[in-house]
Amino acid sequence: MNLTINVESQKAVFFILPLLPIFIVFFIGCIAETNRAPFDLAEAESELVSGFMTEHSAVIFVFFFLAEYASIVLICIFTSILFLGGYLNVMSPLHIFDLNIQSLSYSTNVNLLDVILSGLVSSLMLGIKTCIYVFIFI
Repeated sequence: MNLTINVESQKAVFFILPLLPIFIVFFIGCIAETNRAPFDLAEAESELVSGFMTEHSAVIFVFFFLAEYASIVLICIFTSILFLGGYLNVMSPLHIFDLNIQSLSYSTNVNLLDVILSGLVSSLMLGIKTCIYVFIFI
């Protein structure tokens, strides 16, 4: 599974539209994997009053919650890459019909500033999509 090929194949349409039933199953699995409600009872009934975290304090307790929220961010990044177009611009499916003759021709004149700016915009698009998805989880 090359994620770059997956993202580049979403230039015409994001995969969330044609694969909506698969996305719903994936979303429910993500909620269960990250222990969000209603799948948030990771302990037994006898431990509900005191909880399984009573043995841990301070740094160990922080590491448990840091790992939990890191898994949420990781799941959100994978979801935005697999279904929401990853680093592609939100308007990129609309520009698939814009045929630019200059982009079709082979050019060896590559401006370094253009490459850096396009990489910055791509990483910002992935970050924005991931942050929106994280807010849905939290």
